[in-house]
Amino acid sequence: MLKILSIFNKRKFSEENQKAAEDSMKSLRDRMNTLNQKAFNLSENYPQQRKEIEECNNILNSIEPSSSVRAGKFEQQIAVAITKVSTVCDQVFTTKDEKKLTSEIKLLSRAIRERQNADTTVQEE
Repeated sequence: MLKILSIFNKRKFSEENQKAAEDSMKSLRDRMNTLNQKAFNLSENYPQQRKEIEECNNILNSIEPSSSVRAGKFEQQIAVAITKVSTVCDQVFTTKDEKKLTSEIKLLSRAIRERQNADTTVQEE
């Protein structure tokens, strides 16, 4: 009897983890889509940055949710990086600081690529 309850509890826990993972990815995708729309408002002086943000958006939208701890850590990094890029996009209109924008986009891209590979480099925890 205890064995059956143990299996049921593991399954329920896994379902809860999967739901949390799906919610986390949905939130990131929504935030990234908003950033992508903001990047469209960048002037024609930043075509490469616009392209890189769009590429990040495409990659993030292709990543499957994962309940691994490793994936969760990268998702936190992505959330912070999206906020930073968004803030710099707003500042670009006044400061024209292309280097800072490029630097923050590279950090975002790196975090997304690390998250993309999180489950292929380490087994589910």
